[in-house]
Amino acid sequence: MSWDSKLYVVKLKTLSDKEYSKKLSLSEIEEYLDINSYSKKYDEYIESGLLYFTENLNTLAKNLNVDKIYPKGLYIMGIYGGEKKKGEEKYAGLVLEEYHEECSIFKFRLYNTKDILVVPKDYLKEYSVKVYKMIYVREINPFRIIKYLDIILSEKNQKSLKNFLSKTLILNERNISVETHSKVEKLINELHQPSMIKPLSINKYYVVYRRIRAFTATVFKPTSDNFVIKDEVGYIECKNEEIAYYYSAILNYLMYKVMKFKRTVTRTQYGRPILAIYIAGLSWNNIDEETKKEIIELSKELHKKAPLKKYSNQNKALEEILQFPEFKKLIELLDSKVNDEKIKEALTLVSGRGKKEK
Repeated sequence: MSWDSKLYVVKLKTLSDKEYSKKLSLSEIEEYLDINSYSKKYDEYIESGLLYFTENLNTLAKNLNVDKIYPKGLYIMGIYGGEKKKGEEKYAGLVLEEYHEECSIFKFRLYNTKDILVVPKDYLKEYSVKVYKMIYVREINPFRIIKYLDIILSEKNQKSLKNFLSKTLILNERNISVETHSKVEKLINELHQPSMIKPLSINKYYVVYRRIRAFTATVFKPTSDNFVIKDEVGYIECKNEEIAYYYSAILNYLMYKVMKFKRTVTRTQYGRPILAIYIAGLSWNNIDEETKKEIIELSKELHKKAPLKKYSNQNKALEEILQFPEFKKLIELLDSKVNDEKIKEALTLVSGRGKKEK
């Protein structure tokens, strides 16, 4: 196949006098085929796929006028003590239920434990352990982060964090319950963290989005140098505030379209929603300045108004956002700018045909 090869869409008509079988040859069913020319040549059709699979998202970032695209955050295991399994007890989690410092002492309580653990602050320095604020997928809604999770990690590596917790257990074994001791021991065996922790830059704006199924998004600007993002979340590092608010609005608009057309959302998204922006023709440089300005203002208002609450699913979150006049105006504005065929093509990247879709 050459780059300028023509493409066709082939559909099978109803076989009135034949029973369909994979054994039938092309000549036997040719008269039952509905064949139409496709609107793009081969090179045009695969262009978007080449961007995603061969350029490590760098070319896509350049085309979107953003600094960098991160398909996922840090792989960290053990934040909530693992999933409840039959015959197994949940263990302690790396998320902190509470913590505070008193002079040279650091006190903290891990998730799913009842006892406070006490260590000298020197332990933190020795093992390069810090309290980070983590952005977690369940805390992201359209135009809103509900909360950040406080979590302990080591700047060095996984071994340092395990050693820190092991030494903490030895120091506190006389003052904690057998249950807490057992749960922390299990955490030490099960936890995982990257060898290097790179926090988000306080000088950048980010668009963070769920990368598991619904890719609803919001803008985030770090207020300190200890924010990290977990691997179920994808994110875009943006050049400025305006670009961040623009792309947050676009991602939520595309997710709304998936919901409107009753399509089934792809489970693992990674960078697909970002490529969908490009395919839909909604890149920063594709939209006129006046429209971009209006989109940004609407996005900022929605970020102020979005409810600070949890939903059973993101469809319900979008349904509530849809009640705001700013989101209705955003949809109306973008609908007037996009090409229907491009939107359909973009949605196939992040979703499949729903049961009710024909």
